[in-house]
Amino acid sequence: MMVTILLTIVVLGIIILVHEAGHFLMARRAGILCHEFSIGFGPEIASWGSGETKFALRAIPLGGYVLMAGETPSALEGEESVDAVPVGRRMTDQTPGVRAKVMAAGSVTNIVLAIIIFFTIYAIVGVPFPTLTIAEVQEGLPGAEAGLAVGDRIIAVDGEPVDEWMEVVESVRASPGEAVRFQVERDDTVEEITVIPEATPEGEGSIGFAGIGSETTNRRFPVWIALAEAVAWTGMVIVILARTLGEMVLGTTGTDQLMGIVGIGSEVGRATQMGLASLLSLVGSISASVGLINLLPLPVLDGGRLVLLGVEAVSGKTLDPEQESWINLIGVALLILLALYVTVQDILRITG
Repeated sequence: MMVTILLTIVVLGIIILVHEAGHFLMARRAGILCHEFSIGFGPEIASWGSGETKFALRAIPLGGYVLMAGETPSALEGEESVDAVPVGRRMTDQTPGVRAKVMAAGSVTNIVLAIIIFFTIYAIVGVPFPTLTIAEVQEGLPGAEAGLAVGDRIIAVDGEPVDEWMEVVESVRASPGEAVRFQVERDDTVEEITVIPEATPEGEGSIGFAGIGSETTNRRFPVWIALAEAVAWTGMVIVILARTLGEMVLGTTGTDQLMGIVGIGSEVGRATQMGLASLLSLVGSISASVGLINLLPLPVLDGGRLVLLGVEAVSGKTLDPEQESWINLIGVALLILLALYVTVQDILRITG
């Protein structure tokens, strides 16, 4: 349990760090003074940095922030510190285009991180891939009753050579209650074993099930293929999440699809048991999801601030910084309430 908790904190910390680093680096590039770069909220655990930016680690690992000059209400930032910032180095001194780049940079870096993680899986760690060697035979099911055994290597089905496990699966699924002839290699000999897959209801019909599972191996891909697959995988995560959020807004699906820190911790623990590729895949999916969620047009989220910048660019009128900051603070409060609600749902889902 403790290992899972610590690993969850590390995973969230990395994703938050990358997100805030995107904001910070883009702000520094624009010449904006950054008072603080913080990972976490609440009481300060540690801080360092002797320059104009303080780097801090705080007690509640549920997010982070980069405090930029002119970004918060003067009542919170301090009139003296605001006045001391040279003109041109405040967030509010920048054009809408520059501020939009700063706001979008966090989500962009999260999406880039997801691509890098998925690329690492495809190119270095390897993707679990089923072989034609049988690793599991369930007792009492057609495969075991017919005589298939762990270690058998399937070389043909119904006289047709097979190259991938999915060909075996498709043949079995297409033959409920019908004889399927397996040619297998066993102890340097070839044997033919006839299996009659059990009919399992699916939809309006049925599919065949033999009760056998394959041995897996890690398959690595060339760099160009790994990169293409990583981009496609990241895009798929974003599209699925966007569709789910849209369904929630329309009311066609419930908010039980949302997951908070408790649910993420549960998934991290499960993925850890399944291996490095599963854990990395989860981290990549969370990072891509954070990138998209932060672009939603809601107060306090980067997307909400981008909407205000868009209105400003079109109307030519600047929203009063004090008003914008207080809107964001209200958004933070609402976000905390949502986090508490989702956490309760996580606990109820896990405890059954």
